[in-house]
Amino acid sequence: MQSALWSVAGGGSTGSTLPLWFSWYPGSHSPKPWRSFKGILLAVNAGYSASGEIEADDQLLAPNLADFLRTHRTARRPDYPRGLSRPALAAACDVSASYIAQIEQREKTSPSPEVVDAIARALRLTPAERQHMHNLAAPKTSGPRTHSPLSVAEMRELITEDLRAAADDLTPHLSGYVDERWNVLWANQIYEAAYPRLLEVVNILVWFFLVPESRDVMMEWEDEARLTVNWFRWHMGRYQNPQWALDLLRQLSSCEAFRTMYLAERVDFDRHQPLMHLRDPDTREPYSVRVRITDIPGVDTPFQWFIGIKLPFSGPPSLPAQ
Repeated sequence: MQSALWSVAGGGSTGSTLPLWFSWYPGSHSPKPWRSFKGILLAVNAGYSASGEIEADDQLLAPNLADFLRTHRTARRPDYPRGLSRPALAAACDVSASYIAQIEQREKTSPSPEVVDAIARALRLTPAERQHMHNLAAPKTSGPRTHSPLSVAEMRELITEDLRAAADDLTPHLSGYVDERWNVLWANQIYEAAYPRLLEVVNILVWFFLVPESRDVMMEWEDEARLTVNWFRWHMGRYQNPQWALDLLRQLSSCEAFRTMYLAERVDFDRHQPLMHLRDPDTREPYSVRVRITDIPGVDTPFQWFIGIKLPFSGPPSLPAQ
């Protein structure tokens, strides 16, 4: 069963899903220092953010086993207020402390599946985190679907007139098509109005962190944004850090909110609750959306149909006042 923020199937043995938003600029293959989308000026990997200038050394690193292990080992928990020491973790996994150190220092990048499972048990990782750790430890291989994907323009050619009509027929509910890199390929007017300027920037993560209107309409912006980042981290690990994902990571490195969520080293497959709570950008009235995701059959390149059933607001009473 799929769970979704507005997700795209993540695949893998866990049957994961990924958020319905993502990409680089349409038709772009390299980062641009500044780019304007119909009045939206975005600072894109130019070393600037709303808070000022960032240094090149602050560029975020792609998901890797060393950082993942170190972050989770040193995380505080009731039985280990200062985190787990290397010797304690090593003893629980029946390996040496020096072996754990070698993994954290990037000297050993592909421990055996048995060792990964032992570490996951000792650190009490979730099923998603365990699979992510296996992905990070797997030998690196190139895949054409993830390393040389179709451009946004090419993906949009797959959206036929029948598919557009089917989405329009769902009015007054939200409906659109999204690829597995979180590019919005096409959407009906209800969807477009619900997420202001999303179709202008194309990518959902870009919209979340670089378009201020996202905070106005997403009533639980922080929860939804964090879940999206966690999905993104999972996606990068699964596809072994393809270039399109590295470009996006570089673009968002100047955003402090993204950095904080990304550096937490969390991965997720499930929403915190089944409904998305939105605010109408014109009337400011709150409402709720039940998200449903359907695979599009008969196409070689995967993309999905997002359906958001509009419902009366049913979120926490405190949300509308925030």
